[in-house]
Amino acid sequence: MTAHTEGPWSVAETRHNYDTVIRGPKGEPIALALIAGYTKQEGVANAALLAAAPEMLRYLKEARRTLEMWKDVAPAVSLCADIDAAIARATGEQP
Repeated sequence: MTAHTEGPWSVAETRHNYDTVIRGPKGEPIALALIAGYTKQEGVANAALLAAAPEMLRYLKEARRTLEMWKDVAPAVSLCADIDAAIARATGEQP
């Protein structure tokens, strides 16, 4: 899968009282978060979570590299596998 648009992303504007535009670092639209069917507060929180995705992925990768030094400790091994799976899903390497 092609690499995602680098961050930072930001919540730009809410349109029609039910959808929110997520924009990239150059102001380009990245995503449209439909918040219909949720409370407005939940929609705003969901949009903020989407906008934080690139930064969270970067820190998750850094945390995974840090955990590598603990690879022989049983709980760390399990956590590393979970992190690897999450990164794979986030980067499109795994459905």
